[in-house]
Amino acid sequence: MNIKKAFGLGLIALSLFTGCAQKEKFISNQTALYWHNEIYKHIDQMDLDSADDKFTSLEVEHPNSPYIPIDLLILAQAHQNIGEYQLAEFYITEYEKRYANRYEKEWCEYKKAKIRFLSFTNAYTNQKELQNTLNLVNSVLINYPNSIYRYELNTMKKKLELSILVFNNNIAKLYNKLDKPKAAKIYEQNITTPYIPPKIPWYKRLFYW
Repeated sequence: MNIKKAFGLGLIALSLFTGCAQKEKFISNQTALYWHNEIYKHIDQMDLDSADDKFTSLEVEHPNSPYIPIDLLILAQAHQNIGEYQLAEFYITEYEKRYANRYEKEWCEYKKAKIRFLSFTNAYTNQKELQNTLNLVNSVLINYPNSIYRYELNTMKKKLELSILVFNNNIAKLYNKLDKPKAAKIYEQNITTPYIPPKIPWYKRLFYW
């Protein structure tokens, strides 16, 4: 194949790609079922950015569509599955505010607490978020004392409390190493319960104090 022919084929391919992209970009005025199916298609392809865009189109063009509450929950789970926890919580919150009945609100509050809990990849370096998540878990337990999720919530609560204890202990050790006993004492005062530190693989300990 000579250079001119290859160049010509390249231009044709580029124009076809650009044309398809532009066609996709300007699609509008579709049925609710069309957007609903597009959301599922892009989720199946693991293209959640496009799925989010299609959901926006569904909401704009069909604000009263019965597909919207379904797709909010599907998108929440899809984002949770790939570790995009903030977006997952956003969709659950939207569902709760707009569609949840009094029975579903319990599930929504549990789900948000679980998403927050799952978001910790390094539980010992974000004390504020740890405490906020613990407060959220406690709030769900207080508001729904007989919840069917209370056993899982109590497990999350214990793990969060342990993480906070470990965090305080690690900070206290760091300040002692830096010869700052007053600062260390502040964190040592927060260690009110004896505990056995969790076993952390050596390669993860490199990133902890």
